[in-house]
Amino acid sequence: MKSLIAIVCILLIFSGCVTKQPILLYNHDIGQLAQAVRPQHITTEYFKTHFYKPWHVQAIAQPRQKAAWANEHFNQKEKYYGENLRPLSTKEIHTIINTTHFDAYNQEGQSAITIKNEQMRELPTHKPFFTSPKKAGEGYPFDYLQNSRIHINTPLFISHYSTDGAWAFVKSPFSLGWIPTSSIVLLNAKQQKDFEHAPKIIITKDNTPLYTKNQRYVRSVKLGAIFPYQGEDTLFYYSYVFINTWQDYGKKIAVRILKDDANFFPIPFNHETALQIAQSLIGEKYGWGGYLGNRDCSAMTKDFFAPFGIWLPRNSAAQKHAGKYLSLEGLSPKEKEERIIKEGIPFQSLIYLRGHIMLYVGTINHVAMVLHNIWGLKTNINGKEGRDIIGKTVISSLYLGKNHDNINQKTLLIERVEGMVIHPFIQP
Repeated sequence: MKSLIAIVCILLIFSGCVTKQPILLYNHDIGQLAQAVRPQHITTEYFKTHFYKPWHVQAIAQPRQKAAWANEHFNQKEKYYGENLRPLSTKEIHTIINTTHFDAYNQEGQSAITIKNEQMRELPTHKPFFTSPKKAGEGYPFDYLQNSRIHINTPLFISHYSTDGAWAFVKSPFSLGWIPTSSIVLLNAKQQKDFEHAPKIIITKDNTPLYTKNQRYVRSVKLGAIFPYQGEDTLFYYSYVFINTWQDYGKKIAVRILKDDANFFPIPFNHETALQIAQSLIGEKYGWGGYLGNRDCSAMTKDFFAPFGIWLPRNSAAQKHAGKYLSLEGLSPKEKEERIIKEGIPFQSLIYLRGHIMLYVGTINHVAMVLHNIWGLKTNINGKEGRDIIGKTVISSLYLGKNHDNINQKTLLIERVEGMVIHPFIQP
């Protein structure tokens, strides 16, 4: 009996500790916030120019040495770790680098398209390059070879192939990098023209399945993917995808997409559509550079705006320049928030800090709120740096972590905010 009482007391002590532990607060009603959305008329010429640009170049403009930066960078003495969290040998790294074949840079000059969601890589391998897994904010999931996730049906320009032909070095609409040749098909001029000039539909719900007319599963696609419109009925839009097999390389197969999961591109920007897109993104797990097919902060903002025909660059530093920029440096946290609330436009403004970008979505009780995909917040426990991991897309204030004793208050989002893109619709 005494033992049982002792166990109960211990449990009560620990449960008491748990109830006293501060928690991170980031759950808020997106529907309430979306009421502030102002309808906008948006032209898509800027979007189209950037999206189809790889099909309208004769060569990659960057000098070969700049395009091949990863060869030199990952050939340094810094230690990298593989998928087993053991150090990669110099031989392993050199073996990968030696397949990049940059002597053939820009010699292919071929147009292509992605036929599935894929990962763009800094070197031609899907093997990860982590830095020390013992260091806070490093190790999994921060694979330094990860460039970006790329949607199905994305135009590409092929510079050259790896020595084994398994990878292509490409220019995408937003980046240079390596893509498996099994995930692309080459297109001729007529195929490009037909695709580019067809009316479009865009996916508005994450992980939407594609089926043939016979209801055979083809693959799943992400919010923001674009498809040529080929017709419709009561329930479905009809389109096509290219396939890459030895027997039917470059063949088109017809697919159908539920109307609940897509719409004509661009969709109107209003309260209902902004809410729909935001709700589809909330809760998605964090993916560094699109790792494992998930989004990071800038991929989330890019894909939020894409259905409306608004083009954003791929990373946060570039998105900072995607419209009228208002610097908030030198202001106190209170002054920053006041300026954000005064100047920011809900669901139309971006808030930038080094290495992170967020969508301003309005206020709750006069507190500025943001929608963002975030890995975590820096902690300091007994002098040791760590992370309080959030690891998904959330709505929060800029004071996220203020109620947490172990988080350095100087590292709060509001402390680190540098500026705001007022209106990314206004593009050069």
